[in-house]
Amino acid sequence: MATLLQMLKVTHHAADAVLFDGIDLTIADGDRIGLVGHNGSGKSTLLDIACGDRAADIGEVTRARAARIGRVEQFLPTSVAELSLVDAVIQQKTDSLIPRWQAEALLGELGFHGAELETSAGVLSGGQQNRLMFARAVAREPDLLLLDEPTNHLDLATLQIFERYLGSYRGAFLLVSHDRAFLDAVTRSTAILRDARLYRFDLPYSQAADALAQHDEAAARARAAEDRKIGSLKMSAKRLATWGKIYDNEALSKRAKSMEKRIERLESERTFVTRGSPLELEVELDRSRSKEVVRAEQLEVTPGGEPGAPLFAIDLLLIRPGERLALLGHNGAGKSSFIRMLTRACRGETVPGVRVSEQTRMGYYDQELDETSSDASMAAFLIERSPLPDDQVRNRLIGAGFPYRDHGKSMRILSGGERARVLFVALSLQRPNFLVLDEPTNHIDMQGRIELEQELVASGAAVLITSHDRQFLDTVAQRFLWVRDGRLIEIGDPYEFYNAAPESPPTAVDGASRPPTKADDVLTRIVELEALLAADRARKEKFQKPNLQAAWTAELERLYGRLE
Repeated sequence: MATLLQMLKVTHHAADAVLFDGIDLTIADGDRIGLVGHNGSGKSTLLDIACGDRAADIGEVTRARAARIGRVEQFLPTSVAELSLVDAVIQQKTDSLIPRWQAEALLGELGFHGAELETSAGVLSGGQQNRLMFARAVAREPDLLLLDEPTNHLDLATLQIFERYLGSYRGAFLLVSHDRAFLDAVTRSTAILRDARLYRFDLPYSQAADALAQHDEAAARARAAEDRKIGSLKMSAKRLATWGKIYDNEALSKRAKSMEKRIERLESERTFVTRGSPLELEVELDRSRSKEVVRAEQLEVTPGGEPGAPLFAIDLLLIRPGERLALLGHNGAGKSSFIRMLTRACRGETVPGVRVSEQTRMGYYDQELDETSSDASMAAFLIERSPLPDDQVRNRLIGAGFPYRDHGKSMRILSGGERARVLFVALSLQRPNFLVLDEPTNHIDMQGRIELEQELVASGAAVLITSHDRQFLDTVAQRFLWVRDGRLIEIGDPYEFYNAAPESPPTAVDGASRPPTKADDVLTRIVELEALLAADRARKEKFQKPNLQAAWTAELERLYGRLE
């Protein structure tokens, strides 16, 4: 296989920290690599260096001369905001334009249809913008695709669109993500950035994480044996040096010095043992003693919780102490609107249809981290929200991985991952007994997600979660609520929702026949129908819909006939 990119002995610094120290990375044709690491480990910087947007401090980076490299942008360029979706894909800074029909077909694969193609890019939601930026990156079919957390803010329907697309992608890709299920679904190998080193495994993430854990255990055992040997040699060298001095024996003294040199060599060659993630996530919660934490009855959920047409209705929902519930539904179904109504009621406002126990103390995690977008320092932000003395608050910050010298940093300049951890510290200091988490996994790294899972399961507090991280939901939640067809229903198996997700992406059609007019529309509809068929046939047989498959097949035959 041809090599597309090679990094040799690359070292790079950020401020006074070493991000990489002599790392090697080779990407060849067909490679599907997941790149993981804790927040601040340098994943985005590595992508910058890979595509040439940044130079490494030390080392060599070689790119194949004829290789096309595409990168999924993290933010929509301002120059694109006024363009239609089709023009945003077509008009890029490259030597040639792609055909309009090709741009429309690609956007169709990613869930954009009909009049939406002429929508201005700037009015799209965050998840829709992610899909558009993905389309811009893959439009010219790059040989190597670099993706930096493309799944943030995506619902499960769009996640599965991405999974299908990357599953059939012909080029190589390097994907940064903290979504374990997504990584396992689309990657074949994993590069783990940790301790300024890069560990490469020809395994998808979950297996690679197990392999790294086994490597760490073996390294710890080897290091312990080496330390015992060095300790024994030091005692012997000290004894020989003492005897040589007491008995004025030059041979013993020389042997002691020789042994000391051996000790120095052994110390320099000791097996490296990981320092682990520099950040720790801890959430302290209380238990409620009331019979009910929250009751929602005959409630109509409206956009933003304000007067308006209802998004969905709740006949009866009881949340009891210690229960952990997952709120499922596609983007736009009204999950965040319901959470806003719930938080207002928990904060003392009158919300018809919602009753909150007097003993309920709610803690709220906002997916947009709006509360943390202030000019206050990290320490001041927490001290204002905590009943504890200042020194205890600072100790909690230090325990969360923020050294004392950083406590004066403005919250506004912190990364999303850092803000998320500060907000979790704030929640812990308040010790709520009912925790509402709106997409808590968007900004925290893999280790943080695992730690949060463990903390929530062990807490005994009532928890309501929305998340697109399937593994996180499967681990934490005991009950699953689904916003479906205008009502909130409870299901026993979340995979009933997961498997239904591809049928109802935010902008996808429901499979009903539409008569396309232009040839370009016919091509787009063919791509759309083939994707629907492939997705349905990939499901377990009991979840497939034969009637829809037959209708889609018949329509495809008609459309191919029109093309001919």
